[in-house]
Amino acid sequence: MKKAITIIYFLTLALLTISCSKKEAVEPPEEDLKIATNPVIGNEIASALSNSFNYKLVISSKPPKTGVKIDISVKNDLTNSITFSQTTQTSSSAVSTIDLQIDNLVPGNIYTVTTEVSSLNKPTNKTQLVFKIARK
Repeated sequence: MKKAITIIYFLTLALLTISCSKKEAVEPPEEDLKIATNPVIGNEIASALSNSFNYKLVISSKPPKTGVKIDISVKNDLTNSITFSQTTQTSSSAVSTIDLQIDNLVPGNIYTVTTEVSSLNKPTNKTQLVFKIARK
């Protein structure tokens, strides 16, 4: 009898320990990335006054906790060749504005700039921004 009571006591103690253990907090899913530029570059062709062009990439959604990867590709519309490419990474969710610069712009040419942003935590969470630029 004492043996049965001891077994029941230890089983009850084990069950209480398991049921009182702290449950892990469920993290909310990562927001889909939304981006824009500052100044806003719309459907019009942006103009560069030198061989480089600076713009700010604005992440308007909540940035991923591990940061983002930014791929820039600049294609010359006349020759259909890539004239500039660059990859940049951030490692913080506190970063929501990133200064970017493209180079190698030749006067008289029109270029297509593709800026692709993807989450470092979830690579399928990506978006891109495409705009045209002309070097004057």
